[in-house]
This record gives sequence, C-alpha cells and structure tokens, in this order.
Amino acid sequence: MASSDDIKVPPEGLDSGLDDHSEELSERSEADAQVRFYRAMAETDVDFDRLLDRLAKAVAEVIFDFCVVYLSDDEGQIRCPCAYHPHPGTLQSLHDAFTNTTPGLGDGLVERVIASRDSYFRPRWRPSLLQPYTSDGQTPSMPDIAIHSLMVVPMITTDGACLGALLVGRHTTTLSYDEADLALTEWIASNAAMKLETARLYRDLRETNRQLDAAVQARDTFISIASHQLRTPLSTLKLQSDALRRTAANKPETLTAEQVLSKVDSIDRQVDYLDRLVDQLLDVTRILDGSVDIHWQRCDLEGVINEVTARFEHAAADAGSDLTVDCPDPLVGLWDRQRLDHILTNLVSNAIKYGEGSGVEVIGRRDHDEALLRVRDGGRGIPPQAQDTIFERFERAVDARNKEGLGLGLWIVREYVNSLDGTIDVESTPGEGSTFTVRLPIEPPSAK
Repeated sequence: MASSDDIKVPPEGLDSGLDDHSEELSERSEADAQVRFYRAMAETDVDFDRLLDRLAKAVAEVIFDFCVVYLSDDEGQIRCPCAYHPHPGTLQSLHDAFTNTTPGLGDGLVERVIASRDSYFRPRWRPSLLQPYTSDGQTPSMPDIAIHSLMVVPMITTDGACLGALLVGRHTTTLSYDEADLALTEWIASNAAMKLETARLYRDLRETNRQLDAAVQARDTFISIASHQLRTPLSTLKLQSDALRRTAANKPETLTAEQVLSKVDSIDRQVDYLDRLVDQLLDVTRILDGSVDIHWQRCDLEGVINEVTARFEHAAADAGSDLTVDCPDPLVGLWDRQRLDHILTNLVSNAIKYGEGSGVEVIGRRDHDEALLRVRDGGRGIPPQAQDTIFERFERAVDARNKEGLGLGLWIVREYVNSLDGTIDVESTPGEGSTFTVRLPIEPPSAK
C-alpha cells in the first residue's frame, strides 16, 4: 500500500514548464538530455533528502512534464517522498490515480512496476488503462490533468535491488514518448538508483555513528555514576571496620555491645546498598542482551505487596516514614513473581528515599481485567520537566549529588512492566509528593 503522508511539493510560485516543449525535444539528442540531467544533479551531495528534492525536478525538466518519485522500504511499503509538477495542486490526484492508498484493494500501477521490475511504457495513454490495476468492480481514480503519454520505470541498483520507481508523464507537451525516451528514462532511473543508494548508505552510516557516539557517551556516564555510587558505601564500610579494628586493638575494654551493634548495623546497611547496586547492574545487562526469561505463573499480587513492604519496615522507620498497605482483596493473575517483586521493591525504595519522612502508601486494586498497583509518597515531588524523562537510563528527578543510586531503577521498572504487557505512569506536583501507577493485565497477551 502506498502512502503520500510525507509527499513534498514545490512552492506554488513555480509555474514554468507548462509550455509545449515538443519542438525542443524533437531537436534534442539523447546525449544532450543526459548532459542536461547531469547538470541538474551536479550540485547534489550525499544528503538523502536533498537528493530526493532535486531528483523529481531534474527528471521533470529533462523528460517533461511531471515526475513523481516512489520509494519502497524493507517491508515492501511504498511511499512518495517527493514529486514535481509546475502546478502542485495536481500532485495528489496523480498519486491517488497510480497507487492504491486504500487497504484491501490490491496493488496499483506503481506497486506492480516495483514488484515486477519491468518498465510500464504507454506512448498513447488513456485513463481506461488503469482498470487492470484496480480491484474488481472498482472505478479507477482519475488524475486532474489529461495525460496522453506515460512511463513508470523502476530504479534498480547495480546489485539488483529495486529502490522504487519514477513515474513521468506528458499532458502539455504534445509529443508522445518513444523508445528513445524510454531508454533515456531507464538510464536516468539507474543513475538515480546509484545516487540514492550511495546517499542512503551515507545516511545510515551517519546514523550508526550517531548511535555509537550516544552509546559511548552513555557508557562514560554509566562508568562515572557507577564508580561514584560504588565508592561511597565502600568508603563507609572501610571507615566503620577501621574504627572497630582500632578500638579492638587499642582499647578493647571500652567496646560495648551497643557500640558494636551500631557499627554492625551501619555496615549491614552499606552491604545491602551495594547488593542493590550489583542487582541493578545485572538487571541492566540481562535487559540489554535479552537474556531475561519471563517465568509466567499464577501469583497473588497482595502477597508480593505484603512481602516487599515487610522488608522495608526498618528502612521506612529509619527515614521517619509511615509505610502503609491498602490491598483488601487477593489479586491473582498470570505474572512473573520475581519481576513483580523487583517492580515493587524499586518503587517502594524510591518512595522512602524521596519521600523525605512523609507517609508512603502502597495500594492494590482490581480494575476490570487489570491489576492496579499504586505507590504514593508525600515528598518534594517531581518537577514537570523531569516527569517525561525519569524512566530513561541514568535519569533522576533530583540532583545526582543529593541522592544515592545509579539512575537505573525506574528504567528497569519500566522495562519489566512492559515485559508483562503493562503500563506505568507518574503523577506528581512539586511539594505534594508523587504517585506511580502500574497497570498489569490479569491475563497478559504475551503469556498465551
């Protein structure tokens, strides 16, 4: 099926070219026409879009009167990125007439040419010739101009790939196309195919380089953040263990059970934090290489909520937060229990971390054929400009210097929610807290 959503047309002021060029064409040799095309394309570079813009006009000015350029993508979809006619208003009717823009009506003329790679050549063309290219009982769309001669020529590269087609026709120039015109247009199409292929390879190379640059930048950002975040708990562990060692070596009699327990509790918290960081790094690796398998099983979301919140009771108390659960009924669905645990663990951890001593509420409800999971805090909230980016890697809603973490937790949560066919969003007002809402289908399509 063809698309004209991105068709480019020249400005309305281009009215030249409506004169009859028959006399000029009758005296022009094929070599002259080739030179004219070369000159028209001489200033084009390897910029794909600029090359397309120039191509349609160059072909129309050499072949007369109009040219429509069609490209085929890897999925076989046909699009019309550019066209040239001195009267731009006619371009849409040309596109509608020679392609099939309606699903289910079969291939149009242009689609057939691209599929067969054979030129369509009609020195004496009339609208009734479109009938074979429409489905049974369908009346072909008629162009707004009276075309009397038509060619549709495939653009085939040297390695045999068909990039698309050139549709050219005459309606003011009375001289009809002949075999020499067909040979010239096929030469132009071949030349255009080589230029477009080179430009496309250059465009793809630039995009690959851009992605590589972004990947290198992301790697450097990750290494910088990870090294800083890993160094902090390690430094604390070193300080606490050194203090215990010095006291035990020099003044063992001053050590009390409370002092030892205090130091051990501090060490345990840093070990737990390191453990979470390592888990996040492993999760990122699995997600990126696609090695995380989903273990679908019947599980109760209420049970997962109770288990996770129980683990955070001490952390919430240390932060001065009141952690409450509102999940009155069992919520049984087909999910991956480990991923549910991980999703909720990250959301509750963030709520306590950024809630700044406010109450943290975990809510579970059934909403028709979905399970609804909400984690709400009353902290500082998330700035509006950050709410669209907090689910990206290395993004955090606060200054990275003020809070711990790699900036990966919410990205992992989103990836896990997506893998369960769910959605996650956030509602937040600065100074009034944040609410993260996860919606999970009770019977996910991916599990069937």
